[in-house]
Amino acid sequence: MRLSHRFLLGLGLGAVVAFITRALTDDPQLAIELGVTVLVLVWLGESILDVFL
Repeated sequence: MRLSHRFLLGLGLGAVVAFITRALTDDPQLAIELGVTVLVLVWLGESILDVFL
């Protein structure tokens, strides 16, 4: 999967996580933090796994 595709997938999944977190906890800061974390982990996941494996 290309880097740009992983970025878009991470952006989508991050938005979903942020939406669900915001709906369940009513905490916008937590929603943003979790959404950005998911975005970065999905976007850079292949590179991170290559380093650790």
